[in-house]
Amino acid sequence: MSYDDWIGKTKSSSDTMAPEQLRKLEALMNRDPNSVTDGTILPHCAHWVYFSDAIPNSSLGIDGHAVNGDFLPPIDLPKRMWAGGSLEFRKPLKAGSPADKKSTIISVDEKEGKTGKQCFVTIRHQVSSSGAIAVDETQKLVYREGSEEGAHPIRTEPLDIDPDWTKTTKPGNVQLFRFSALTFNSHRIHYDLDYVRKLEGYPNLVVQAPFILLLLIDAFKNKNDGKVIEHLEYKATGPIYLDEQITIYGKSVDNHKTELRACGPEGKIAMKASIKWIYSWNT
Repeated sequence: MSYDDWIGKTKSSSDTMAPEQLRKLEALMNRDPNSVTDGTILPHCAHWVYFSDAIPNSSLGIDGHAVNGDFLPPIDLPKRMWAGGSLEFRKPLKAGSPADKKSTIISVDEKEGKTGKQCFVTIRHQVSSSGAIAVDETQKLVYREGSEEGAHPIRTEPLDIDPDWTKTTKPGNVQLFRFSALTFNSHRIHYDLDYVRKLEGYPNLVVQAPFILLLLIDAFKNKNDGKVIEHLEYKATGPIYLDEQITIYGKSVDNHKTELRACGPEGKIAMKASIKWIYSWNT
């Protein structure tokens, strides 16, 4: 099937960037929600808890996602995951300052992988405030064939950096629920255990890839107080399941670049990220 007609398709949305939403994110990340007021600078990637599509239940598929064919192309593969992407942070977004988001489909690529047919959809999101782009983001989604119970993806890539520091954490089902609620993400792999085991083949609920990235960013900020992320690239290389311990590794590779890894309890990589940072916003 040709997806040429979908390349270049756009959609736009707006958000008031209400501080109440940011307070909920701060509570999820175990930070002080009462510190948020109008004008508070959003942490990196906090725009993910805004601009949620209000999709009626009648427009959802069996997996809880919106049925493809409106903005996203009608790809006939049942498993959809957030595979990776990149973000350029040009200026701060602020709570209470309205923002606009323009999303554009950049490419649709069909491939044959180790687990069968795959289709990668690359989307560009540009978030603007006061007439200027604040965040320029590229997001990659991957669609895969279904699998039988027990035939689930596993982490296979070994740790590839000699870390300067580590941090451990273990996401629980309350955190998964809260993050899905904040992002209005109804994908059933994050909350429906019967569904995830019987229909998707996973052994347990799957931790959201963007939430793992937020944990990486939070660990970086705790170790590098005051530094501002200018550019971020990341790739999900394997799943993290509910109640698995994550170890986050950080390694400075030059004066303004840090490599991050999130690994499962056996030491294999679930997500890798590269950060370029500066000392202050370019405003």
